[in-house]
Amino acid sequence: MSARSTKSALMSEILEEVKGAEIFDRIYATDLTFVPDCWKLCGDAHCCSFSRYKAKFRMIARTPFQELPLLPGEYEYLSAKGYLKQFEPFEHRVLEFPIDAGTIKIESVISKKPHCACEHNIRPTVCRLYPLLPIFDVTGRLIATEQLGIYEEMEAIDGLAPACQLKALPFDQVDRFLNLTKELSKSPRHLFYLTAYRITKKHAVERLKAKKAEWKCDVFMAFENAFLRRQLIDRDKLRAELNALHDEFSQYYGSRFQL
Repeated sequence: MSARSTKSALMSEILEEVKGAEIFDRIYATDLTFVPDCWKLCGDAHCCSFSRYKAKFRMIARTPFQELPLLPGEYEYLSAKGYLKQFEPFEHRVLEFPIDAGTIKIESVISKKPHCACEHNIRPTVCRLYPLLPIFDVTGRLIATEQLGIYEEMEAIDGLAPACQLKALPFDQVDRFLNLTKELSKSPRHLFYLTAYRITKKHAVERLKAKKAEWKCDVFMAFENAFLRRQLIDRDKLRAELNALHDEFSQYYGSRFQL
């Protein structure tokens, strides 16, 4: 690579980092609050710890912790702003899933802090969105929403009453939700990772249903057994799905989209 090409690539990377920081500035300035003090509705800040469901497992999740998934670049943003202190003590976890075009990196913060890991005003994106997962098409157009987490899917499988008592997006919060999703839609990379998460969640749910039927047990036992046996994901099948997603994004965005 020539010196000019190297310089151009470096400048593009710097510009993307600046743009990403500006997007997170606007996301973190958007105080989407479905209901004030909503954690009181479920009685135990369910979305912070999921403790009532973790208590159903026999082997996993016995040590209290909170795992907060992050968007690409969000850990660096939290670090630069000094916001990581809210999670102490914590671990920065990075899992890698290879596809044909490279590696998808799944980042999260694992907090050992008792009770809620976040400070409300500087909570990460996932906490602002919960319990809704926005669904976008490849162009960034918001087309629907669904439940964000795997535990909500597990509730539905076993016909359990939802632990989270937020049933709808209040009218006075709609603009904030739309503003937040508008910022997410500005980054092809964010769009890809949100969609990849949705595909992975759907894949795991279908596997979980099959294992529950095969083992004739409740959904929590099925999840724990499948997780411990590494049967919750069919890596080859999921890789094929994510390869197809990557191809769709590459065709639409060209060089603007990078893993």
